[in-house]
Amino acid sequence: MSILGVLTGSWAVITIAFIILLLYRRALTSQEADWIPLTDDAREERAIQAQTIVEMKTKKLTIPIRTLGTLSVVLLLVIFGFWLYQSIYGQPIVQ
Repeated sequence: MSILGVLTGSWAVITIAFIILLLYRRALTSQEADWIPLTDDAREERAIQAQTIVEMKTKKLTIPIRTLGTLSVVLLLVIFGFWLYQSIYGQPIVQ
């Protein structure tokens, strides 16, 4: 298998993981409440706890999402650079 194939496969896996994390974060943020009922009962406390849990989960996803996104872009640029290098300096095909 060529190095270009390995790089492309790695990029595909990283990009798929990146997209999955983005979709998961989107699903979490759709559960966020726009408002919390201000009453003196347990309903308010449950709503605040649920909101806090959602916020903590989305904060935990920030670093992996940024890392995978950056890796995906860098790997895509490396693949493009390698392809360009091969096309310019590669051996010509003799027929």
